[in-house]
Amino acid sequence: MTDHHGFCGLCIARCGTVAVVEDGRFVRLEPDPAHPTGQALCAKGRAAPELVYHPERLTHPLRRTRPKGDPDPGWQRIGWDEALDLTTSAMRRVAEQHGPEAVAFSLSSPSATAIGDSAGFVRRLMNAFGSPNAVTNQDICGWGRAGATSYTFGVASVATGGGGAMPDIANSGCLILWGYNPSFSRLTHATAVVEALKRGMRLIVVDPRHVGLANKADLWLRVRPGSDGALALGIANLMIQRGWYDRDFMRAWSNGPLLVRADTGRLLTERDLSPDGDARRMLAWDTAAARKVPYDTEAGRYDGDTASLALEGEYRIATSAGDVV
Repeated sequence: MTDHHGFCGLCIARCGTVAVVEDGRFVRLEPDPAHPTGQALCAKGRAAPELVYHPERLTHPLRRTRPKGDPDPGWQRIGWDEALDLTTSAMRRVAEQHGPEAVAFSLSSPSATAIGDSAGFVRRLMNAFGSPNAVTNQDICGWGRAGATSYTFGVASVATGGGGAMPDIANSGCLILWGYNPSFSRLTHATAVVEALKRGMRLIVVDPRHVGLANKADLWLRVRPGSDGALALGIANLMIQRGWYDRDFMRAWSNGPLLVRADTGRLLTERDLSPDGDARRMLAWDTAAARKVPYDTEAGRYDGDTASLALEGEYRIATSAGDVV
């Protein structure tokens, strides 16, 4: 029996593992406590030997010999060289007739499948070929994390369009698990949270159910299903009332300074001021200069310094239809 240290590639967590081989056969996959992410292993990882030796596992290329739609595709085994030649010939034929943009590259979710370690190379092939078309399914958690971190921190998504930044649990003083039970879905995070709690990190869990790490939380917020938005708005309102936010950051990197029409609830634009104005240019108010400041959505910046932009207050603005507040 021999042990082979590595990591499980069946999802993006990449948990540290020990593969146990007996008489040349892979029999078990176990967690590797010596690995940074090897404190535990989920059921999918433990089932790795079943995946390797499943009788229907594809281990070689297959070529269809009957038309699409036929109840029997007539799959025929071929060699890798032939498969690569057929694939490249088809790609070149489409590129010559319609351009490389006519070819799309499709991948499974890099978060929940074994494509994660190969996704970057597929993206490089796509770029080298000249196609901008990537078709990738993604998990609900992956899109949310990618969008939130991109808009909040400016962190680019991973090569296939999902992912984003991950929490720095080891150095966090307070952690919020909002609708997230890592004890079930990401064991590396669950074990990291337990270690952080031992050094004094505070934990807040927002979940309708008292499951997983909610049992260890300093504060468990049992929201009603579907009311997460109300809780988020309530917390944001309290933070605004008490000034618990970075005003300079909000002026420079958020839409907080943009003027909102009291009569319509819509953002004020240059088109409101004049029929010839640009509807894509929003407006803020400079309290020091007592003037309107345009915001160019295409350039992503205000016209001038942001230090004096108002974050609250009411201002009367003359428009083509009369004064608005």
